[in-house]
Amino acid sequence: MVTKQQIIDGLRELGLSEGDTVIVHSSLSSFGEVEGGADCVVDALLETIGAEGTLIVPTFNYDPGLFDKAATPSVVGKITETVRLRPSAVRSSHPTHSVAAIGRLAEVITENHDKVDPFARESALHKAARVGAKILQLGVNNLSNSSIHVAEELARVPYLERQRHVAIKLDNGKVIRKWIRMPGCSRGFDAVDELLDERNAVRELMIGDCIARLMDARTLIEVAFEMLQSDPAALLCERPECGRCAESRAMIDATEAEKQDRRITELAEEEESIRRQAEQQLTGSVNFFAVESGDNISSN
Repeated sequence: MVTKQQIIDGLRELGLSEGDTVIVHSSLSSFGEVEGGADCVVDALLETIGAEGTLIVPTFNYDPGLFDKAATPSVVGKITETVRLRPSAVRSSHPTHSVAAIGRLAEVITENHDKVDPFARESALHKAARVGAKILQLGVNNLSNSSIHVAEELARVPYLERQRHVAIKLDNGKVIRKWIRMPGCSRGFDAVDELLDERNAVRELMIGDCIARLMDARTLIEVAFEMLQSDPAALLCERPECGRCAESRAMIDATEAEKQDRRITELAEEEESIRRQAEQQLTGSVNFFAVESGDNISSN
């Protein structure tokens, strides 16, 4: 059975320290049996980072039908729901991809998340990376590493234009509906593994039966951004049954074709402009009514 102290010792050995801001993706079952369950893991995390640290977890619900910030549960694991229910937790207001945070920067990280797209600039995970957050994976891998979606936004990949229509319950009880941008598929996110390994960017050890991994959020986003700059389809999955990635590739191809058409038009316009300038230089133009120097013409 895994104890809280074993988890704390493992996290410290991994490189998590007091004062850290940490984004945690997790699977409680990956530990095996934990003394105290999810609360034990949350307590261990908070004790490791201390009062000056900030714990952030995804509390995604994707498409809740009606999003109620105070009541809609997280669907991405027991540990995330346990954090959300802590009295000290602050939850962001994004209706499909909210996060919950506890600690010094909780208010800063979560505020105004509903004003931007789920992983855009000034989203919760973008702000976390900006303040130097670490990413901790407990029993999960990069397929659930949501900060990679931030790189997709920064790279402006074409397939982020898809939207879903959701209902949101406001604090005053009123219900509104909004169109919300949908992130891309994450089943191809393990494509970042090779570059992360080349840069020795990930530390890893076992805590009980759990494979725990720690990395820097900025480094991860930079690696993913570089890949997307080189190939916008670099992080799409290869599953033949994935309609989202097939659609994403079609959107990339359409955008590239549009760019090529625009470039051809620009080149044609540039060539026409050069041709006209050359003709003017070769043939010149004569103004028969211009007054030349020395002429003395007056009207009667």
